[in-house]
Amino acid sequence: MISNIYPLIAPFHSFISRWRGSIYKLVWLDLTCFLLLYYVLNITYRFGLTEDQKRIFEEIVKYCATYSNLIPLSFVLGFYVTIVMTRWWNQYTSIPWPDPIAVFVSANIHGQVRYHQGQGAD
Repeated sequence: MISNIYPLIAPFHSFISRWRGSIYKLVWLDLTCFLLLYYVLNITYRFGLTEDQKRIFEEIVKYCATYSNLIPLSFVLGFYVTIVMTRWWNQYTSIPWPDPIAVFVSANIHGQVRYHQGQGAD
């Protein structure tokens, strides 16, 4: 079975590994941790728990589900966007613009300009 799947996965993996601006490179660690935790919980629930332990686990899941709906996703996204925009604005304002520096340099550093006869200032 793996030999049939490998030719499909290998080109995709090599493409993703070469792509420098890939979203997959940004989230692969988080996704791997999430999937690992998910499958550990899934296998533990299906094969490692007794019926009483499964009921307790289901009650915990129901408890978490009722309280997860109290904070809407748009509210959390609002905080996230605010944080991202604040960080972006701080980076934008910390960039030194060349205009004040150029004016300072041109006003304070005088060069030695030699004028040839017939050229330059009158």
